[in-house]
Amino acid sequence: MNVFDLLIGNTGQALQLVFQLGFLPVEENFLELTDEQYRQFSAEVGGVDEKLYMIVTSNGQDILDDDYNEISVVTESEKNGFLNATAIIKKYCADKNLASDKEKLCYAAHCLPDCFSKGTKFEKYHNLSVD
Repeated sequence: MNVFDLLIGNTGQALQLVFQLGFLPVEENFLELTDEQYRQFSAEVGGVDEKLYMIVTSNGQDILDDDYNEISVVTESEKNGFLNATAIIKKYCADKNLASDKEKLCYAAHCLPDCFSKGTKFEKYHNLSVD
């Protein structure tokens, strides 16, 4: 992955959204839409030529909060961006003893350019020493 992809590709956008979500999505957090959900989505938004997934939290709750409504359904390429974003954050945290997603996001906010955590609850960690 090059810097261009990170800053403006699906992964860069997904990094920003991961900080908004407040957890590190993994494969199990993406559920493909059912046939009926595909029909509803197509009727409301229009056809799409990729698989569509709903993001769910670890406890199985859909992310349908108003703050996240625009990212509750993602395409397969956007899903891959989220998985890449999670991998990047985990790579930054690999040699640290960080157990929770929140701890990892705090540390990643410190390490990554502030454009990724700006406007989120993790923004304040960019200028703090969390080592």
